[in-house]
Amino acid sequence: MRRLFVISALVALGCALPSSASAGLAPPGFIGIAPQSPDSNSDFELMELAGIQSARLPMNWPGIEPEAEDRSDPRWAWFDDQVEMGAEHGIRIFPFVWGSPEWVAPSPTVEPVDHAWQREAWLEFLGRAEARYGPGGEFWEEHPDLPALPIRRWEIWNEENIVTFSYRPSARRFAELIRISGRLLHRLDPGSKVLIGGFFGRPLQTPPNVQSGDFLSQIYRARQVKRYFDGVALHPYVASAEAMQPEIANLRRVMRVHRDAATPLYVTELGWGSDSFESRWERGPRGQARELNRAFELLTEHRFDWRIGGVWWFSWTDQAGACQFCDSAGLLTSSREAKPAWYSFNEWTGGDADTVPRAALLP
Repeated sequence: MRRLFVISALVALGCALPSSASAGLAPPGFIGIAPQSPDSNSDFELMELAGIQSARLPMNWPGIEPEAEDRSDPRWAWFDDQVEMGAEHGIRIFPFVWGSPEWVAPSPTVEPVDHAWQREAWLEFLGRAEARYGPGGEFWEEHPDLPALPIRRWEIWNEENIVTFSYRPSARRFAELIRISGRLLHRLDPGSKVLIGGFFGRPLQTPPNVQSGDFLSQIYRARQVKRYFDGVALHPYVASAEAMQPEIANLRRVMRVHRDAATPLYVTELGWGSDSFESRWERGPRGQARELNRAFELLTEHRFDWRIGGVWWFSWTDQAGACQFCDSAGLLTSSREAKPAWYSFNEWTGGDADTVPRAALLP
């Protein structure tokens, strides 16, 4: 009777739990988190209890070196804190490196590749980041008591096929950014993995935005690029989980055409909001849990034939004033209360869902 009561309570909350056929398919570390706001030590503690081993965070160049003079003394403090708290809780930080400071380009969304001095400045920054957080890096030497979880995976830029993150989306320009970034990181750490920044899967308003498959095909056609990246990232923001499949199939087709079928595909952002249909990515509390469960089911069941290297849920908590659905995209509310999706997430990761109180949800 007690078990029936618990199941009934979860159903009442709208928790779409994994089916018995699919539960447990996600291997350790396959599912990570992509927070959209700064995290505290208590957040990392909850992530650890939720079975999370990877947190995808922005490494924002304008924030670390806002002035040219800062190149001699980069402002690593915020990122240091995140790496330190992550390591204390067994969570490896996975950065996406992006943005041009004002002394390099007129907008953060302009890739630093037009002039030799811009490329040199970017490479100096990227090299300093690897020297600090990579294997045997300065950060780990300064924190000998921490478990060493060096950064070995680097995602270059973010949604470079849409104008939100690229002033004028250009596969040719981005190919140059990947070429120089991968050449450097592979030389500094031969075991590092360089990822093409996550494409927005199927953007509206094309042009100026570019469809993900077209953008990837143009990157390959730029030539002398493939050797410098080890994975392709995708952000399949869709109305329903099943709609991910055509986007993944399209990228896989492009990769086969260019004889790159063995390269992994990483879903570095995936999510739905719990608000009620303010946009196509908001499905209500029960719908958010349902889409999470179905998406994880698809990605884990097909992780071998689709060659999926991992998936990061966006996001950890709700964040007001951000993107259209960001205010309800979290597993937790902004006050760290559990939504139905939290319970489904923990079923997939093997985490302890009872570490936070339940949110008081409206009918």
